[in-house]
Amino acid sequence: MNHDILDKLHQLNSVDWILIGSLLFLFLIRIYYLLFFTGSQVIKSRKENISNEKAAQPISVFTTVRNEEENLRRILPQLLQINNVKYEVIAVDDYSLDNTYTILGYFKQHYPHIRISALNEETRFSVKLAQNIALKAAQYDWVLLFPVESTEVKSDWLSGFTSNTTSKNRKVLIGYNGIQVKPGLYNLLCRIEFFWQQLKSAGYISNGIPFIYFEENIAFKKQEYFNIGGYGSKTREPYANLELLINKFITKKQTAILFNESTRLTRNVCTEKDDYLNLIKRSVRIENDLPLWKRVFIACETLTEIIYLPVLVFILIYFFELWLLITVLAGLKILAHLIIIKIAQNRLNERKIFIPSLVYALLMPYFKMVYKWYFKRQSRRQVWKTNV
Repeated sequence: MNHDILDKLHQLNSVDWILIGSLLFLFLIRIYYLLFFTGSQVIKSRKENISNEKAAQPISVFTTVRNEEENLRRILPQLLQINNVKYEVIAVDDYSLDNTYTILGYFKQHYPHIRISALNEETRFSVKLAQNIALKAAQYDWVLLFPVESTEVKSDWLSGFTSNTTSKNRKVLIGYNGIQVKPGLYNLLCRIEFFWQQLKSAGYISNGIPFIYFEENIAFKKQEYFNIGGYGSKTREPYANLELLINKFITKKQTAILFNESTRLTRNVCTEKDDYLNLIKRSVRIENDLPLWKRVFIACETLTEIIYLPVLVFILIYFFELWLLITVLAGLKILAHLIIIKIAQNRLNERKIFIPSLVYALLMPYFKMVYKWYFKRQSRRQVWKTNV
């Protein structure tokens, strides 16, 4: 077999070597992205360097709620009973039609460190307005957006953030968001998409191309929000909120990625077809809002991801006599991919998505490419109709 492979290699002409060289080039690019972008948080140490907790700065935990009576009854006691850090909780009721505001008032009577406010009328893009109210009301320099859909709040969750506020250079602290496991295809797809989007943004941050896809479970310096004028022209954006603003001031050196079990939150959210598609839509809008140089890097990474598999299959068929070498090459990449997925999922306590995550990473880019094109086309039509 080895003799046959050597004979075949000697028979290759210039065009053949160009084709094989193209595959090797794509392979090296994909391995580079896999190891130094996707796997960047796996290669690093398990925990962020933590300074003296006695020097930790206080933090304002804020949330906006609408018709969240049951979630508030369940999660607020856990949040308000944290006693190992100095903090406040700010809750803004977004014109709820149930007993949300009454529940907030009850907790206000029993816990002095919660402050509440409310929007008193139905308003478009009200989440952004409610967040603006919360940020203006915050007493402390550091703020953290908390989703009330969280399934639990661990006793060391908040200290995992505040213990990393001691550095003067820090502006953003990023925790991990998970989705509660439920039956159904779209629950699986949403959990995997959450997983990959967060690994992707963490990898880009580590390589000096910082941006985020999610606003929840992220702490940042409040003044940065006001330095850029708040939402401003972004108020009418339907698919993203604070992500758009944090992406304007986030930098590699001033960001800490706290991907570990203590700072992780798991959310009990709806995971139907539209929820999955909205994840993709939001990622499109967030990427489109980034500076050109960041979009170029993302586009190049996406392009190599999409063309790698078709080129691999073509080369395998065209040079079938070299199937062993090509298979070994592809196998090494898949093995590295599996190792990174396994370590990352163990570290983040993401269960039951090991093999599906690999299949998703290999096949879903093609669906997402088509759907993103469709979404962008529909968005341009909508803008044109609005302007007519």
